[in-house]
Amino acid sequence: MPMRAADCLFAVVALAAWSVAAVGQDAPVDSALLALIPAGEFMMGDGADHVKDVTVHPVQVSAFYMRKKEVALTEWDEVREWALCHGYSALPAGVGKAADHPVHSVSWYDAVKWCNALSEKEGLTPCYHTDAGQTEIYRSGVTPLDAAMVKWNANGYRLPTEAEWEKAARGDVAGQRFPWGETISHTQANFRNGGGETYQTGAAGYHPDFANGPVPHTAPVGSFPANGYGLYDMTGNVWEWCWDWFGPYSASAQPDPLGPPEGALRIGRGGSWSVNAYYCRVANRIIGYPGGTSVNIGFRPVRRAGR
Repeated sequence: MPMRAADCLFAVVALAAWSVAAVGQDAPVDSALLALIPAGEFMMGDGADHVKDVTVHPVQVSAFYMRKKEVALTEWDEVREWALCHGYSALPAGVGKAADHPVHSVSWYDAVKWCNALSEKEGLTPCYHTDAGQTEIYRSGVTPLDAAMVKWNANGYRLPTEAEWEKAARGDVAGQRFPWGETISHTQANFRNGGGETYQTGAAGYHPDFANGPVPHTAPVGSFPANGYGLYDMTGNVWEWCWDWFGPYSASAQPDPLGPPEGALRIGRGGSWSVNAYYCRVANRIIGYPGGTSVNIGFRPVRRAGR
C-alpha cells in the first residue's frame, strides 16, 4: 500500500524528535537481535566433498555482529515504510508466506538499499554509496556497486562478505559439512530431503511441518536450534545474499577478503526450503544476478564490531 503524505509527515516529525540524541552516536547493540562473531582465522572452503571452486584456504576475519535471524517480512515492511518517507525509492513491498517468515523475492540491490535505510532509521552511518568518493548515500535506482563505494568502517548495516558469512555459519565448528556436524535432518533445518546424499537422514521430501499450501514452504525465522554463535537458520529456509561477486577462491591466506573486484553474478549462501542436502552444506555457493529475485532467497545484515 502506498504511503500517504500525512503518514510520511508524522514519521519525519517522530524521527526528528528521536534523532537529536541519536545522530553521530553508535546505537547500543541489541544482544537479542545481534550475535557477536569473534575475530579469528578459519579454514574457508570445502574439505569434505571436493568441489573444485571452493578450495580450502585460511581466512582471517575481523569481529562483526550478525543478525541472529533472517530478515522477516514484517521487519522488511517496517523499514520500507520509513525509507519511502525519507528519500528512498524503488524499494518494493516485501513478499513472504507470513509476517514472521523470511522476506523473499528481494534483489541484491533491494537488500543493499534496505540495509542503508535501517542504518539511517537507527541513527547509524550508512555503508553504501553511489560514488567512490562516498558522498552520495545509495537510496534509489540500480547502481552497480564496487568496494570503493562502500564505507567498510561505518557502523551501519550491510550484507556480509562471503567469508564473514561462512565463518558465522560454521559457529566455531571447524571442517564440518553443516554448522553442527557431518549429517543433516529435518530436526535441524528446513530443506528438501532428496534421498540422494549419504549424509542426510530421516524422511524424504520437503519438511513435513512447513510443506502446506502453495510455495514457498518457508518456516518462521528462528524455528530451528541456533549454531555455536547463536545464529538461526544458517542452513535452509532461504538462501542469503552476500556482498561478493562470484569468482574462484585464492589458495593463499587472506585478511577480510571482499571477493573479486568486479563480475556479473553475486553470491548467495545457506541453502533453502526447496533444495537438497548437498546445497545446504556450509561451503556451498550459489550465484544470482543482483537484479534478480526468487522465492528461495532472502538475507540477513551485519554490522562492524570493535572499530
